[in-house]
Amino acid sequence: MSVWSRVSNIFRSDRLNREIDEELRSHIEEAIAGGRDPDEVRKKFGSLLRHREESRDVRLLVWLDSLRADVVFGWRQLAKRPTTSAAAVLSLALAVGSATSAFRLIDALLLRPMPVAHAERLYAMLTRGTGPDGSFRTTDSNEYPQFRLMRAAVKQDAEMIAVSWVERADLTYASDEEMEKAHRQYVSGQMFSAFGLKPALGRLLTESDDTTPKAHPYAVLSYDYWTRRFGQDPKVIGRTFHMGNDTLEIVGVAPKLFTGTEPGFFTDIFLPTMMHAGVTEDGWSWIRTFIQLKPNGNAERVRAQLQAIWTAVQRERAKGFTSWPRQRLERFLDQRIVVEPAAAGLSDMRKSYRIALAALGVIVGLVLLIACANTANLLMAQAAARAREMALRVSIGAGRWRLVQLVLVESALLAALATAIGGLFAWWSAPFIVAKINPPDNPARLALPADWRVLGFAAGLSIGVAILFGLLPALRASSVQPASAL
Repeated sequence: MSVWSRVSNIFRSDRLNREIDEELRSHIEEAIAGGRDPDEVRKKFGSLLRHREESRDVRLLVWLDSLRADVVFGWRQLAKRPTTSAAAVLSLALAVGSATSAFRLIDALLLRPMPVAHAERLYAMLTRGTGPDGSFRTTDSNEYPQFRLMRAAVKQDAEMIAVSWVERADLTYASDEEMEKAHRQYVSGQMFSAFGLKPALGRLLTESDDTTPKAHPYAVLSYDYWTRRFGQDPKVIGRTFHMGNDTLEIVGVAPKLFTGTEPGFFTDIFLPTMMHAGVTEDGWSWIRTFIQLKPNGNAERVRAQLQAIWTAVQRERAKGFTSWPRQRLERFLDQRIVVEPAAAGLSDMRKSYRIALAALGVIVGLVLLIACANTANLLMAQAAARAREMALRVSIGAGRWRLVQLVLVESALLAALATAIGGLFAWWSAPFIVAKINPPDNPARLALPADWRVLGFAAGLSIGVAILFGLLPALRASSVQPASAL
């Protein structure tokens, strides 16, 4: 018999019993029809109940059938105590929902990799040391002329990509009376191809769009902005808009899941870096630098090459600092290049809220532990009240593991209900918290999808919670002594 048939038999128990009973009766009737004495046949055949149970065990998965029976019994137990069950479920739901909501925020801002090809090979270039103002700092800002020197130096091992900060800008599609604001980001022309991104409409920026200052006034819209502003109108391709003194042409729409490289903000419009006024000016730090290693690239080798270029540029610049004391000049020249993984992008918001999110994670963890402790106490009291029931089960042959499973399944039902309700709370609370960050005219935005990461966390949390508050009551219930309890 196939596994699928044995599984399906579990959910048609009554029909299976009838089929087995009919089969057993047919054997008896066949023997009687052959001329044997009916009483002798029934006596030789033995217990019909035993034969039926043996046949059932062959035709279904015994462990899964016992689990199904425990689920049904556990649900009846919860329904018998609606007040205490509701109290346990709601307290757990609040804790699980808070933990899931906190995970959604932490994942969106700190952990979730960008939807790009080979995100694990993506790094960011930082500088660490004493800055021109004499203070120690770690910064991810860089100047474009210096970036071009570095990009050429590491061409064999990595592709370097420049991106600006996401900033609000005024633009107009018709006249000044219709001016509006959008989040723009200047990016290297080869960024989209390096990230393995395909256009949702039209085309994306290319390396040829990013070679000469102001020569290619093209723009790519994000899918989110295209949907909000234009209702996914395909005729948006070829339209122009004014931004400052520039007139730019829309050439494409970015893929749906890509919202930019700065978690906390959704980029609306991507522009070539050559459209920025700072591409030809030294001393203007307006870009961040991503490093995408090639398959044979090495992060430490790339870092050493970047350090050499950086030190050479800084030594040349330091020749103009004639009024600086020698010690300060040496500290300035001692700045170090740091290469860090940046699969999740780069964001100032991440720096600002990292500690707050860590504290939030600790707090919701404590809330979850308190809720589990309260529920465990409730189940312990119920286990004591059910001592006679457990003693009777032991007396008729139930093993200790069978009783542990019985109580754990009931705990799993509580956890599943709490996770379902808590999931609804997390679905509402995470976007609500994000909406309260920053001024109303420029609020933060985070991608908070309910994908396999969030669902996997919620499922793992549900299992962990069920074990955490259900194991001790289950062990206590299974250790009952029939003689003393009865």
